[in-house]
Amino acid sequence: MSRVFRRLGRFALAATFAGILAAGTIGIASAAALTGTIAATDGTPIAGAVVTLTGNGKPVVLTSDKTGRFTANLAAGTFTVSATAKGYTALSGRTIELNDGSPNTLDLVISRAQASALTVIGSVRANGQQTLSTSPGQSAEINASTYAQRGVTRTSDVLDTELSTTVQPVIGGGLNAPAVVSLRGPDPSETLVELDGHAVNNGATGDFDLSLLDPADLQSVQVIYGIGPSSLFGPNTLGGALNVRTLEPTAQTHVLERITTGTYDTNGGTLQATGTEDRLGYAISFHRVTSGGELSDFVVPGTGGQTVGNPLDASSTIAKLRYSLFNGQGFAGLTLRDQSVFRDISAAQTAYDTTSGTFSSAAGSAMTVNNAAYGIDFQAPLGRANHDGVSATTAIFRYQTSFEKQAVTGPAAGSSPYLFDDRDLIGDATLEFDHALPHSTLALKFATTTENLDTGLVTGKSYADTDSAGRRFAADDDGGGGAVGLGGIALVTEEALAQTQRSAGLRYTDDPTPKLHYSFATYYSDYSTFGRSTDPRFGFVWTPTGETAVRFSAGTSFESPQLLSLVVPPPATLYTPVNGYVTVGNPNLNAERATEYDAGYEHLFKVQGKALHLGLDVFRTNLRDGIAVYQSTQPWAANAAPIAVIYAKEEGCLSYPINVGTGVYEGVELHGDYQLAADTMLHASYGVNSVYTESAPIADNIVPGEQNLGVPLHKFGLTIEHTAPVDGFGAYAGVLYEGTYNELNVGPYATLRAGLSYHTRNFDVGVNGTNLTNVNDFKFTRLGGGISYGGLPATAANPNNGPIATSAIPLAGTQFILSIAHHT
Repeated sequence: MSRVFRRLGRFALAATFAGILAAGTIGIASAAALTGTIAATDGTPIAGAVVTLTGNGKPVVLTSDKTGRFTANLAAGTFTVSATAKGYTALSGRTIELNDGSPNTLDLVISRAQASALTVIGSVRANGQQTLSTSPGQSAEINASTYAQRGVTRTSDVLDTELSTTVQPVIGGGLNAPAVVSLRGPDPSETLVELDGHAVNNGATGDFDLSLLDPADLQSVQVIYGIGPSSLFGPNTLGGALNVRTLEPTAQTHVLERITTGTYDTNGGTLQATGTEDRLGYAISFHRVTSGGELSDFVVPGTGGQTVGNPLDASSTIAKLRYSLFNGQGFAGLTLRDQSVFRDISAAQTAYDTTSGTFSSAAGSAMTVNNAAYGIDFQAPLGRANHDGVSATTAIFRYQTSFEKQAVTGPAAGSSPYLFDDRDLIGDATLEFDHALPHSTLALKFATTTENLDTGLVTGKSYADTDSAGRRFAADDDGGGGAVGLGGIALVTEEALAQTQRSAGLRYTDDPTPKLHYSFATYYSDYSTFGRSTDPRFGFVWTPTGETAVRFSAGTSFESPQLLSLVVPPPATLYTPVNGYVTVGNPNLNAERATEYDAGYEHLFKVQGKALHLGLDVFRTNLRDGIAVYQSTQPWAANAAPIAVIYAKEEGCLSYPINVGTGVYEGVELHGDYQLAADTMLHASYGVNSVYTESAPIADNIVPGEQNLGVPLHKFGLTIEHTAPVDGFGAYAGVLYEGTYNELNVGPYATLRAGLSYHTRNFDVGVNGTNLTNVNDFKFTRLGGGISYGGLPATAANPNNGPIATSAIPLAGTQFILSIAHHT
């Protein structure tokens, strides 16, 4: 596989230099006329904004009029664009090409002052086409409102078409099941999820259930792949980061009422209001969705009439208040967020054994989750205002307390770390200083996060006795087979599941010319669970013209062990084996560490007067001390790992996380957008995402050199989309293909989705259909029914080696959602 990627890498390098040489042949004309606009994200024109174009002589400084317009006559060529306005987040680091002989247009969109740090803020369109980002890392900005208009109610469904992005069905598949996301790897905990600038990954499983978020409550979702040296998300972004921005106050008053209804008795409603009165901005959203489920009171064969299903009842509330201070240069804000969901998970946890032909029922299994948070944000200028009325130095303080509570009932309770009863309390405080220089920016961020996780598993029992073989067991057990440790070390003591994270990040970005853009960052971290880490990062982008970008970045990152993975609970609190395994933690677990490299090339073409955007990205992550789940093949394995434990009473094999040595994540991503007509676009993407372990201890489920399960090796997407004008029809249709090793453990498959909508100035009506071909809708997990994993070769010493059976996970069947929205 590495040989293939080396060849692709050489091809990418050749393509890059070909593009550079082609770009270098473009001549620079003598003069260009420019007209432009600048507006807020809700379309409100911004008066008094300062737009600066740097390149080809002295900087050109323009000021927008009361309609948000500006004009200029300047030398043609390549320019870097920046924009500032009181009460708005600064926009910088975009390169444009101005040509003579025809009018040039420049349209800027900037955001109201935010409480969350982003890699790319705002939008720049030059001559009707979106400009290229000068961020050294690959990123994607997703407009959540588009999906909300289609009736999509799960943010996780918004992300499944993105390259190198895998939506993991963590407790089983089908309709209304929880879903988490992993970027460029098999482990969702390696993807940092930030909600309005605050990390929300939990200490139990290290991820965040994105199916709890409704796109109607969001402003955008930003996907940042790899280390992202131009962001201040933090150093623990091994796979990448998701920055989710919820609804924000708007300059003008907007009200939205939306109702949705669809198959499987799925119904929802949303009520939103945003606006600003004098100096007080507000954003309020309430959303509720219920679903009868694809399976309703399904009688499980051979269980004496037990019934299972997958209904859902969920609601979410978001409220934000923001008071403008310091003549629009600062603000004080309050945020409240509450999400509650009830899921019947009996169908997701029920399985069909393909070997015996029988069902194992999880009737009565359900989970209730409440996720609430409140936060305060304060931004203040430091120093006098510049000519644009904005201070060069800004301080931002953010604090958030979030509380997540989960309760699981029925036979599924405790069957996996995703199904524990738990209470997770996170306190997150950050202080950030940003300083703008003529061609660069400097940012310094300090962060402290405390977390307390209560699962009810740790009781304080210690192992004090030994049996005749020298194996230790709990003092109040009978000595016939309690939990056992090696070397006379007690495996369980009184222990609190808590950790404190402290970090400092320094970032410097520089645009010395319109053609060169640099990013430098370093992070210092101190984690109470594993120690300290220093992680430097570097990246640059070369834009020989406004239509071409060549980028490269490199750096280091880490992923800390999850709190729950460090604990070995006493036998009295253990759950029963699942698929023959009892899962425990490993107190000797070390943090994963990685060195990452990323290179990319993008170019904007004109084909018969129509826009074509092509991009190529190549990445490689060298992973050290990677964490994987070890599954022993017998009820006890005394020499298999640092923590061999016997659970003879449970009659199950042991499963626990270990550091497996070295691994590699490497891939190639191609994407393109072609303007078929004025309002019609064709989007295509293809990615190869190779994830494998180079060295690991001998175990059935860890095979060095073979693609990891749960990460499709190939992924292809094709979508055609027609955007409706102010009054008229819109439509889209898309196909998504996933190859072998996919997260469902099934053969290569493709899903089809489509939608039709009609828009007026105040109404949107749309019908959205998913999985239109009903592929892989086999309702229940099929034990042993998945595509076999390669396994180790059979030998004389291990004749039972060979292909490893996997379980196939179902998709939800065909679903249609009708959405009707009224907005003012």
